[in-house]
Amino acid sequence: MGEKVIVDIVTLDAIQCAACTYMKESVTALPESIQKHIVATEWTIKNKEGIAKFMEHGVKVLPSIVINGDVVFESIVPTLEELLEALSARAHQELQAEIQKLLEAEA
Repeated sequence: MGEKVIVDIVTLDAIQCAACTYMKESVTALPESIQKHIVATEWTIKNKEGIAKFMEHGVKVLPSIVINGDVVFESIVPTLEELLEALSARAHQELQAEIQKLLEAEA
């Protein structure tokens, strides 16, 4: 198995912010065949660690999804297909194959 893809979800707070909840759920609702290849973490700017991650990635808008250090989605919740394509572009071959299977099944 290749290296896991790091998915940082930078939010105000997924409990109190609806848009942040949807952004987080777009990642956590991914099928298990994809989940096993990623490490997804929510970073809330309500604490020091979250602020540090916000600064590290150069996030400008909340909520945002950062994949392997690339700010990919800012303020707009991606569709399943958009998220899978963004992951595939930054993934190892095994994950790319899993994503391709899902995309073909969706078509």
